[in-house]
Amino acid sequence: MDQYRPLSKIQVRQLEKNTRIEHVWSSNAIEGNHLDRYETASIIDSGVTIHGASVKDILETLDLNEAYEYMMSLASKKEPLSQLTIRDLNRIATLQTAQDKSNAGVYRVVNVWPNGLENHPYVAPTDIRPQMDQLMDWSNENQNKLHPVIYAADLHQKFVSIHPFIDGNGRTARLLMNFALAQAGYPVINVQPGRKERYDYMERLEKAREGNSGPFEKLIADYAEDELKRRIETLKLNETNIREARNETRLVEKSKDKTIERDGNGGIKNVQPGEKI
Repeated sequence: MDQYRPLSKIQVRQLEKNTRIEHVWSSNAIEGNHLDRYETASIIDSGVTIHGASVKDILETLDLNEAYEYMMSLASKKEPLSQLTIRDLNRIATLQTAQDKSNAGVYRVVNVWPNGLENHPYVAPTDIRPQMDQLMDWSNENQNKLHPVIYAADLHQKFVSIHPFIDGNGRTARLLMNFALAQAGYPVINVQPGRKERYDYMERLEKAREGNSGPFEKLIADYAEDELKRRIETLKLNETNIREARNETRLVEKSKDKTIERDGNGGIKNVQPGEKI
C-alpha cells in the first residue's frame, strides 16, 4: 500500500464513513436487525427514519454507530485494552435497546447459551470476572507477540466464549476485533451477514469455543486479506485516474522552471521557460 500515492483527506473521510456504515449494517444484521445497507446509511447520514422499520432496529443503528465512533477514537489514541473499555463499548452499543438498561456494561448473573445449544452454555456467571481478568492478562502478553490479525481474531473468539453480558456480546466482540486491527494499522473488516456467511462465521466461532481456533482465525485472515486487496485496488485506481486527468487536458501546466501546454491527448504542444524563482 505504501507504494502508492495516498488518498486525499476528502477521499479518506468518505472511505471511513462507508466502512462505518458497512460495519453498523453488517454487525447489526448478524444479530437479526432488518434494515438493509441503504436504510442504515439513510439513518446515519441524515437521521431519516424508514417507513415500516421497527423502532428497535433504528435505535440499534444509532447506538452501534456511536459505539463504532467511540471505538475508533480509542484506537487512534492507542488506548490499551481494558475491562473499562469493554464495558463502555457494550454500554454504548446497547444504550437504547437493552431490555434492562441498568444491565448495560454489567456482567451477567444468569446462564446463557447459543441458540439450539442449551447443553453447551457459555461461561458460568461466577466465572465471568476471573475469565475476563485472564483475558486481559492474555491480551497484555500476546498483543505484541501474535500477528495482529491472529491476535484480533483470537480476542474476538475468546471474548465471545466468555459472553460476559446479557446483551450485545456479538456487536461488542466485532468492535473489539476492529479495535485491535485499527490499533495495528490494519483496515476495519466487516463480517458479512448473508445466510451462508453468517452460518460459517457462527460455526467457526463454536469450533473455537471447543478448542479449535484455526478455522476462525483463517476466516478473519481471509476477510483482512480481501480488505487489503480492495484498498490496494482503490489506490491503484486513484493513481490511474490522476494520471489520466493530468494528460487529458489542454490547460497550461506550470512548474518551477517551465510552462507546459498539452494537446489534450497527453502530448506536449508547447514548452516555454518558466518564471525564475
